[in-house]
Amino acid sequence: MIESPREVAVAELEAELSSLWRTAAEDVSGEGIVTRACALTLVVSVETEAEARDVSEMLGEVTRQNPCRTIIMVSEPAGESVSRRTGVQAWISAHCHVPVDGEKQVCSEQVTVVARGDSVRALPNIVLPLVVPGLPIYLWWRARRFEPESYYDDILRVADRALFDSARFPDPASDLPRLAARAREAKGRMGFSDLNWVRMTPWRELMAQCFDPPDLRPYLGRVNRVTIEYEKTSPRRAAQEAQALLLAAWLAGRLKWDPAEPLPLPNRDMTRTCIFKSSNNRVEVRLIPRDFAGGGEGVGFNITLEASGEPPAEFSLARGPEGRCVTTRCSVEGYAGVSRNVRLEVLEEVEVVNDELKYLGRNRVFEETLAMVGRMAGL
Repeated sequence: MIESPREVAVAELEAELSSLWRTAAEDVSGEGIVTRACALTLVVSVETEAEARDVSEMLGEVTRQNPCRTIIMVSEPAGESVSRRTGVQAWISAHCHVPVDGEKQVCSEQVTVVARGDSVRALPNIVLPLVVPGLPIYLWWRARRFEPESYYDDILRVADRALFDSARFPDPASDLPRLAARAREAKGRMGFSDLNWVRMTPWRELMAQCFDPPDLRPYLGRVNRVTIEYEKTSPRRAAQEAQALLLAAWLAGRLKWDPAEPLPLPNRDMTRTCIFKSSNNRVEVRLIPRDFAGGGEGVGFNITLEASGEPPAEFSLARGPEGRCVTTRCSVEGYAGVSRNVRLEVLEEVEVVNDELKYLGRNRVFEETLAMVGRMAGL
């Protein structure tokens, strides 16, 4: 940071930002070698001031790789504010990074706006004038379920992409289909990205690689049963449930399965059985929560794909200790399949965000997967 966040009058935000850069240039040995960098505007929505402080720390790392103007919006509607204060407050600061010898110091500005009570409806009128003209606009929804109030509509209309994390959704089986409906209503005006989906990339790649050998490829069209086991008692249960639903939808979309029945309620042991129909099969996908030994921080599943044929085949991916590795196996009579262990990198939230900010285009595979979740739910 150039300095600690400084509170400013909301009406003077632009003038204060200009003043911040003049002061920064003068403070560096009087030589004015601070470079102001901005490749996009990142608008971050959080629910509390404590979350705003956490995000502010992460944004220091975000701007190291993706120089941008960051605007943190804290909205505490009436009845939800932890304080009795109302109205709007704003702070400005800047993230600066130590330069390589001989290079200029690069800095990016940050604005934090806290709105309480009925003042939350004024947020778009405060935030939109701060957006840098001509550059991409990302909305990072770091609240829980993605359900922006109507006063967000003006921000959503100008955003190029919305980033969210289904790991934060309290009820993925309901929240993901509602998000799918919202994405459908957007009609391609805005891209959607899920950090929880990105964390599963190695699992999707490994699943696809099971069918790389030419003599195993025909089994792709014969898959008739899939079992996805995910963590039952971990604090990440909701995150893993969302991932399991997305994996099922991804398989259905890639293999051109159609939902044959609406997404069922879980049975007594919380298992869900999703039924699809392919061109020549009835496909059963079971989502089963279970206890995994070892805990850990990584994504953790046991996945089995069974395929009909002569002979039948079974492909499996099993999580290793702490969710940091995967063992893949192929079982086909007469086929000398190879078992292999693959080490997985566990990405921090800031790393996933940084990767997503590097791409402006839409993630069509994810959007198609999200649409399939909506179809599975009958929405």
